[in-house]
Amino acid sequence: MKEEKQPDGISVHTGFPNPATDTSLRSLDLNQLLIQHSASTYFFRVRGDQWQNDGVFDGDIAIVDRSLDPRKNDTVIWWDEHQDSFAISPYRSMPAGATLWGVISSTIHQFRKINHE
Repeated sequence: MKEEKQPDGISVHTGFPNPATDTSLRSLDLNQLLIQHSASTYFFRVRGDQWQNDGVFDGDIAIVDRSLDPRKNDTVIWWDEHQDSFAISPYRSMPAGATLWGVISSTIHQFRKINHE
């Protein structure tokens, strides 16, 4: 960055600013970005590929908020008594009599898995 001295003693900076000196920038906080109600939010690791049409893939982490009232286009997680497991679908497609568990507010899709070896 080039600094030019002006006759009246004022410094003028030209060039690309240094982002490290910008105190107005806030760090990214995934809790603030992805979680609206922390007391009622749960994380599910999705297994299986039957929900790909709903945008949820094998290995994704589904962030589920149990306090949200579902809307017809929301993707929800519900208890499937016939399979004795959770299922995912758009709320409008949830079977009658199924027990709603929560609304999927976000998913995290990892392209490269972390190796903890």
